[in-house]
Amino acid sequence: MKTEEINRKLEEHILSFKGIHTEEQYGGKVFYLVSKPFAAIFSETIEIKAKNDYNETIRILHDEISEGKIMGKDWNEIRYSENLPFEVISDMADRGYRMTYASLPKKVQREIEEYYHG
Repeated sequence: MKTEEINRKLEEHILSFKGIHTEEQYGGKVFYLVSKPFAAIFSETIEIKAKNDYNETIRILHDEISEGKIMGKDWNEIRYSENLPFEVISDMADRGYRMTYASLPKKVQREIEEYYHG
């Protein structure tokens, strides 16, 4: 899969989550849940926030994944590679979203749910 296709599919996937908005920052597109960033797409890499224990494991399993360089050390930097299945990247985005959602105050979580479920 080509870089542009990966970026397009990942952006579509992330924008399907509740409460997402984007900002152009740091030379890329940063995805926020309310005011908390959790994913970013850059021209040469993707960065996704994750829990530290997961970071260690995923970095051991995939050479294409290392400590985030732009967004911070609790983020994973993903270098584009034909060897890394898109499902790994989309799963990382799912985990980043769930972790960020769980960190929001319960009141904000309820507001998101009410807004998207009417």
